[in-house]
Parts: sequence; structure tokens; C-alpha cells
Amino acid sequence: MKPVLLLASLFLALTFVACSKSDKGSETSSAGSDNKMATSKETGTTASDQPENEQDRKIIQEIRKSIVSDDSLSTTGKNVTVVSENGNVTLRGQVKDANEKEKIASTAQQVAGVTKVDNQITVQ
Repeated sequence: MKPVLLLASLFLALTFVACSKSDKGSETSSAGSDNKMATSKETGTTASDQPENEQDRKIIQEIRKSIVSDDSLSTTGKNVTVVSENGNVTLRGQVKDANEKEKIASTAQQVAGVTKVDNQITVQ
């Protein structure tokens, strides 16, 4: 039980840190957002690309909560990076096998508000 609490605490701390950063791109026009999105896809979406809006924060929290509470996932599987931009979720990190990769993607897709899942998870 302690490892689960430790992981949950770590997740919450990282979430607060990520949420505390300001998003200069939020003041741009929709054309600017399209350019930012294209750049993110070229270089890979990271946690620093995370928009500062309530909907995306809720999506990430629900996905992380589901992943962390799944006892069938390995520690590395529970530590994948989850980024949401307007409901488009990007998953990154490493997992132990292809089954775990698909399970995490499926979990993300089932969360309300998710419109697309870009599964960039790699298998060790």
C-alpha cells in the first residue's frame, strides 16, 4: 500500500509543478495554436507543452488516477508521461510489454473528454 501512496503523492507533486507554469501560448490566436501544435508533433509533446486549462488538467488527473490504481501495471507503466492538449492525449515512456502499452492507451481513451490518443509509449 505504501508504494501506491508514494506514487500517488509523487504524481500530485508533479501535477502541481506542471500546473504552476505559465502558458505564454494561451494568448495567441487560433492560427498560433495550430503552429504550436504542429511544432509539438514535430518535436514530440512534453509536459512543458501542457496547456493551462481546467479540462486538460481533469483529463490528465483521471488518466493518472486510473493508471496508478491498476495493480496489473508495472512501476514503469505507472510512470508514463501523460499530456493533454484540447482533449488530444499524448502518452510517452517505457513499459515492460506490448500488452501494458495497449492497456494504458485503452485506459486513456476511456476517460471523458479525450478525443484522440497518441500512443508514443515504447516497450523495453
